[in-house]
Amino acid sequence: MGIPKDNQLTLDEAYQATYLWLDHTGDPPVEILEPAHGSVELHTAKAFVRVRLSEAPVEQSSVLALLRAADAGKKLLLFSPSGFSTSALSIAETQGIALFTLDPHGRAIPETTHARTASPETEPDPPFAPDAGDEEDGLETYAPPPWREEDAEPEVEGIDAGTSDWSDCPACGSTHYRNAKFCKACGTRLQTDTSHVDTRMRCRNCGSHDIEKLR
Repeated sequence: MGIPKDNQLTLDEAYQATYLWLDHTGDPPVEILEPAHGSVELHTAKAFVRVRLSEAPVEQSSVLALLRAADAGKKLLLFSPSGFSTSALSIAETQGIALFTLDPHGRAIPETTHARTASPETEPDPPFAPDAGDEEDGLETYAPPPWREEDAEPEVEGIDAGTSDWSDCPACGSTHYRNAKFCKACGTRLQTDTSHVDTRMRCRNCGSHDIEKLR
């Protein structure tokens, strides 16, 4: 079976996933050949490994090519994000070749008996699996209360920034018109009782009340 082309790994990603899988099994590559004709070849101490990418599921010709190129006495492993044809699976079973399909996350799926035998007891973490979101980690992403037109700050002209018509958000310190109900920066509800608001003049830049001395 093949994987839709739009969801397939690239050859470089398939190589990375294969390398990590081999390293996880305790038989890391000791030699890596340059990619050629949609394939990357890796040699380990125990295995002759090839990563193959094709437009369609890998055919038996690629399996036979691996068989001809391999060193005698080594295990033969073929990984592909493209999947394998029925004829490729059949010839691999008869020749003792392990075929693995790499899913879009880089997980190696054994397709033949020898592939299942070669698979480790615990699979490595797939290298291209999506990261869990903050919500899955038990963390909630803050969302300010929905904005309503009646909460909008009034359009007021001629108000000096240093007068008591302005107040600070108690949570983040952003400056708002005194009658605003919510902080537009962080969403905190603002107090509307002006009896609790500091009515002294202050500097708009630093917040100092020393500006009172200039009156």
